[in-house]
Amino acid sequence: MAKHKRPDSLTTLQRAIGTRISWARELVMPNQSECARLLGVDASTLNKIERGDRAPSVFLIAALSNRLRVSTDFLLKGVLNGRTDEELALRLAALHPGLVLQRQDMAPNTDRNTSSDTPDPPKRPDEEIH
Repeated sequence: MAKHKRPDSLTTLQRAIGTRISWARELVMPNQSECARLLGVDASTLNKIERGDRAPSVFLIAALSNRLRVSTDFLLKGVLNGRTDEELALRLAALHPGLVLQRQDMAPNTDRNTSSDTPDPPKRPDEEIH
């Protein structure tokens, strides 16, 4: 067991990544167990990642990006990456009309060399704006 509690910002980040993985996977492979099998992970592991209870490894992020045909930028930061994520954006907008997604090439003040960017959690239409 960890000696120190994980910062809430990391928990929020982990949940946001899990949500984006879930959205992308559902568009390509509705069956979570089949997706897990193709990725070489246990179905319960993928389920925990999508719920935000477990952080995905960098290797799993790369495999998911390849298998689901989305950019790692979308999975990790929620930023759409030009033509790579164009189809994904259209399909997500159809399923989640109030979803707010940023396009990397349109995001203001985006520093592409910053490695410690923490993405905003996905926005849904039913969330309050503070």
